[in-house]
Amino acid sequence: MTVTISFPPEVEAKLRERAAASGKDVSALVRGAVEEKLAATPAAGTPGKRFEEWSAALHAWAASHKPVSHFVDDSRESIYAGRGE
Repeated sequence: MTVTISFPPEVEAKLRERAAASGKDVSALVRGAVEEKLAATPAAGTPGKRFEEWSAALHAWAASHKPVSHFVDDSRESIYAGRGE
């Protein structure tokens, strides 16, 4: 597939510098950057690695906390008891 992209002159200059420094041509540098971005971003509708990491961290946190074994009265009446309401 061929795609034409217009860059401002300062971006083009940076691309040429970066490509020369890495020993690649500009096309190879841009193609590599696009492939890297696509590999790092999950496709729409898929959970992706970020969700899996977040989910694993949440489950690890939940497993490290013991459930409360006593009753906590957090009713409105108990919160405002003795305040004249």
